[in-house]
Amino acid sequence: MNTDKIILSLFCAICLFMVSCCNDDEPKIRPICFEQQSYIIRLGAGAGISFVDGGGVYDLTASNPEVLGKFGIDIENHRLLINPASVGESSLAITDVLADTTVTLKFMVEDFYISFRVDEIEGENTNAYLSEGGEIRFIRDDDNAKRLEVYRLNHLTHKGDFVADGVFDISRSETNIFTLDMALHLSSIEELETFTYLMGGDGEYLNLFDKIFEYNWDKSIASKSQPVRRINMILTDTFNGCKITCSLQQF
Repeated sequence: MNTDKIILSLFCAICLFMVSCCNDDEPKIRPICFEQQSYIIRLGAGAGISFVDGGGVYDLTASNPEVLGKFGIDIENHRLLINPASVGESSLAITDVLADTTVTLKFMVEDFYISFRVDEIEGENTNAYLSEGGEIRFIRDDDNAKRLEVYRLNHLTHKGDFVADGVFDISRSETNIFTLDMALHLSSIEELETFTYLMGGDGEYLNLFDKIFEYNWDKSIASKSQPVRRINMILTDTFNGCKITCSLQQF
């Protein structure tokens, strides 16, 4: 009888040990993790933000849903998808249900803009606001005021530093020649400086201006589909022929 009790006790101990080992072998869920805690996104462009780990079940709550619009998690591709509805700021709390953790991301939604990088300047540049490596942003706001911002590349931070802002307009002649007029200043207290350029390069970018800024040009400029390749805009100074080659940046 005592032998039976000893065997039973040993069997129970072995079972407990095996259960303990099985629990230890279960992989722990790593909570969802993003590279940054704050993001700047563009109205009308949407955003896909990658993340790693995560349990696969999430609850999302926006502090300002009128700004953040539609949002959700693409579990298969590990991406947070956002289609903002208006300009402004909002935070987004993401609760990883299985990992029992919450991460909060901050978002700033800006007006939509077309961005061009200044790749090369050939000749005497009379526009001190533009420099190689810099950026020109053509901004589409609710009023369609055709605003413009210029940034200069900071070689230490590898980011753009604000240089000037202003307005722009594009005119089309009867002979299908496009002219860009821009007026820029460093601050609102300074007088605007005006610059005029003939627009050349790849025609696809003109369709973007036509559609986004509602120019309603009567004939097609080029194929409305955007090929997967670099698209150049070449600005030629009407004063001295200086050529400024820019490339369209990804939305």
